[in-house]
Amino acid sequence: MNKHRFVWHDLGTKNLDGSKKFYGEVFNWTFTSSANDPYSHITAGDEMIGGVRQMGANEPQPPCWLAYVGVDDVAATVASIASAGGTVHMPTTVIDNVGTFAVTADPTGAVFAPWKSARPDEEVERPGMPKPFTFCWDELMSTDPAAAGAFYEKVFGWTSRPVDMGGGMTYTLLDRPGVKTPRGDQASAGGMMKSPPEVPYSFWLAYVGVDDCDKVTERARRLGATVTVPPKDISNVGRFACWLDPQQAAIAILQPQM
Repeated sequence: MNKHRFVWHDLGTKNLDGSKKFYGEVFNWTFTSSANDPYSHITAGDEMIGGVRQMGANEPQPPCWLAYVGVDDVAATVASIASAGGTVHMPTTVIDNVGTFAVTADPTGAVFAPWKSARPDEEVERPGMPKPFTFCWDELMSTDPAAAGAFYEKVFGWTSRPVDMGGGMTYTLLDRPGVKTPRGDQASAGGMMKSPPEVPYSFWLAYVGVDDCDKVTERARRLGATVTVPPKDISNVGRFACWLDPQQAAIAILQPQM
């Protein structure tokens, strides 16, 4: 089941056509929508992985990616979020024949969305490596990792597991107790690290899997992205990079180590 793992990502943008052009060329994504619908679904290969929506003129937040966490009961999760010190930006909302969601934030300000699909086939957790150009990881950049870790443990049951990355850097995995990977390792919902001094706020950063980190990063740069972290290796993990897309929405890529 999809409980307490990231299951969907969508982009709020002030330039729908421009964002679709950028991501279509960078990741070879295709987009589908019905007439007069400001929301377009993203397909990578044969898999629907997320969406892009045109932001309203009066929406105060900047363009950004929003990550959705699968839950059994959105209303109950929202109540848990509020009682654990989180913020509810959009209350529990039902989309007929699609699903139920809310938009919330942890106590350090990182925004995410609890989600329950109305379609049973979307509840199935698919094992194995993500397909190319699909979302493969979610990482919390937090101004207060200890407070954030305690919050997510209360709300989702995720447990914090520090990992020494060398050079005095610690990365924290957010484990899903009782869930294993196909190889039998402990499964994690995502990771967490302290926000750098130049980014004094908290946010969830989504990663897209790629086959060539350097090549895809250079393509994104040519198409207007700002590379905030150039391609670099992570021992035993792979090669990654971080960007701001032309609308200044943050996104990252990972070329997994094979």
